[in-house]
Amino acid sequence: MNLDQFVELLASWFRANKQTDGLKITADTELLGSGLLDSFDFLDVIVFIEGKTGRKIDLSVADPNQFSLVSGLWQLATGGDEGPASQGGANGSTVSASAL
Repeated sequence: MNLDQFVELLASWFRANKQTDGLKITADTELLGSGLLDSFDFLDVIVFIEGKTGRKIDLSVADPNQFSLVSGLWQLATGGDEGPASQGGANGSTVSASAL
């Protein structure tokens, strides 16, 4: 999954769960500090992403500054092995078991 696909995945979650019709989600969107997500929403998003990607996200090894941005969350969700956002691609690697 490339970054653009991930951004659209998150945008679909926001449309379905937060009723944010006019919200524009980008790779640089701040998720936590902006108030878009509270702690419960964040956990819901993590479970949603894990379900869609088939990969566990281990937040215990992540810098909170990383997963507060869409692009950082994408890196965690893809294991950081996807390469540049413009290339994307799938590689079958997994992230260690979730700490949730």
